[in-house]
Amino acid sequence: MHLSSAIIAGALFFVVPVACCAGVDLYAGIVNITAVSGKACAGAVGKHEVSLVLRHDKEQTVSGYFEGQGMTLGHFSGKEGTPLEVRYPLDDESKAGGHSLTISPVPTGLLAELRDRHLDSTADDCNFDLADMTLRHVAEGEAAETRFNQLDALFESQLLRSRAFNLARTGSYVAALPLYEKSLTLAERSLGKDSDQLLPYITSLANAYVRQGEFDKFDQLYDLRYASIKDEGVKAILSSYRIRSLLMSGKTSLLRENHGAALEDFMKAYRLQPQSREAIASVMMAHLRMENYDKAIDFLESVGKSADAEGIQQDVQSALAQVYALRARKRDRSGEAVLAESDLRRSEALEPHAVQYLIALARLRHKTGNLAEAEDILKKGLERFTHESDRQQIFTARDRLRQIDSILAKLRSVRG
Repeated sequence: MHLSSAIIAGALFFVVPVACCAGVDLYAGIVNITAVSGKACAGAVGKHEVSLVLRHDKEQTVSGYFEGQGMTLGHFSGKEGTPLEVRYPLDDESKAGGHSLTISPVPTGLLAELRDRHLDSTADDCNFDLADMTLRHVAEGEAAETRFNQLDALFESQLLRSRAFNLARTGSYVAALPLYEKSLTLAERSLGKDSDQLLPYITSLANAYVRQGEFDKFDQLYDLRYASIKDEGVKAILSSYRIRSLLMSGKTSLLRENHGAALEDFMKAYRLQPQSREAIASVMMAHLRMENYDKAIDFLESVGKSADAEGIQQDVQSALAQVYALRARKRDRSGEAVLAESDLRRSEALEPHAVQYLIALARLRHKTGNLAEAEDILKKGLERFTHESDRQQIFTARDRLRQIDSILAKLRSVRG
């Protein structure tokens, strides 16, 4: 028996005659840990509360469980008077068994000595090389049987979770998922639906659902469990999974060109985490796929007002400039040149150092038949932009406009 993830060892020798103690008995007391090994034993040495439930089975066999706060649950079984195998709910066989415990009866209950296999000092674990338990008899019959059944379900749930964890660690989420589901069901049966000890089972299952793309099942788990959880750390973990689930589900909908469903998922993710760049970008992606430029602008403006980080505000300003430019292009195609120019000027105002918006404005002015005004815009741009790459883009744009104007002039001459 050991603390936390450490593995308590035990073979059990029981010498009390069957006739005096038939049935199921529950004991409680103190375990005094005097020697430990492994590097994860901080706080282990000393006294801790412990309980043990013991059942006499047929043909002089016994079985039972021992557990305590911060300790690994252990199961023992075998013939009386012989070493009883003690196993722990771990998928790793080298850690699950092979330990020893001896117990002796006293008038008030039991005395027991626990011995673990010694661990190397570098091992990231903690074993009890030597510990003793002093246990008093506290219950028998139905009360002890109920506790036995609770620990039996808890042991199985922990073992299933350990197996699922090892499968998930290798990417085998398809095989791990049903084990995680069953482990949560068994743990809830043992601990009760409101127990804080269920939290590791819930987060493990939630993570597996998201990684496997089982978004509907994750949503059901989230909706069922989230409101009752008081641990802020666990709530933060589930919220992060919720956001990830929504973003992945939305991207799947985008691939299927179901833009409305994608936008709904992205907006849910954004509301959960308004400062998430990924959520903001995803909402924008859905709006742009549908060419909802007006809604995209409204969304970005609201984000800009509520954003805490300066970096996000700068990103929003840049995105707004791009959306205004896209709306200008759409308005230009629809013959709304005045409104298109207004949008491009907003783009320029939002990003005055971005040369592409000045060039787009010059092209729009040229398209309406004003080459001189277009060239004047580019000329002023040469005064503003000093980087050679920006100036080269302006020169190229000016030359292109002149070529187009020359071609149009020749066409008009031929027609005349």
